[in-house]
Amino acid sequence: MLNAVAFGVLSFAVILGAVMMMRTNNLLHGAYWLLEVAIASAGIIWFLGAEYVAVVQLLVYAGSVGVLLVFTLMVTMRTRGELVRPSDGSIVAFLGAAAFLALMTYAILFSPQLTQVAEVEYPSLQEFGVAMFSMEGWVLPFELVSLVLTVALIAAVWWTKDANPNRKKGGE
Repeated sequence: MLNAVAFGVLSFAVILGAVMMMRTNNLLHGAYWLLEVAIASAGIIWFLGAEYVAVVQLLVYAGSVGVLLVFTLMVTMRTRGELVRPSDGSIVAFLGAAAFLALMTYAILFSPQLTQVAEVEYPSLQEFGVAMFSMEGWVLPFELVSLVLTVALIAAVWWTKDANPNRKKGGE
């Protein structure tokens, strides 16, 4: 019963965070809502029994990607007004999202494959770690993604280094 309540609360937190992320006009506030979604998603994954994946979710998305996003927004911000995006209130996007929700709801409720329970044998934590971090596994793509994120941050800092009109140059 406690797991069902926690799952419901975390599910509500993910949905609320996603909606608030899309509704806010401030990009920095949107990044904070994205962090909230990543943390609540890790909680859901934890209650589903995949503790290792939940910890990786916290470390990679909430810890690394989220903090990198917030840091990049703060470093590249020249004025406070640059973080505010215009709100167009697009009805087309809302209708598309509603249609997608209706389609997914129909597929989930009336799909015969979802009512069948499959017997799945999960790997142990040690087997998963070997598969994830061995040279034949996922270590190379993982490191490539970290390299791309680092290059993106360096490029953002380089791109905005001379764009601050309030910064004094030379001996002024």
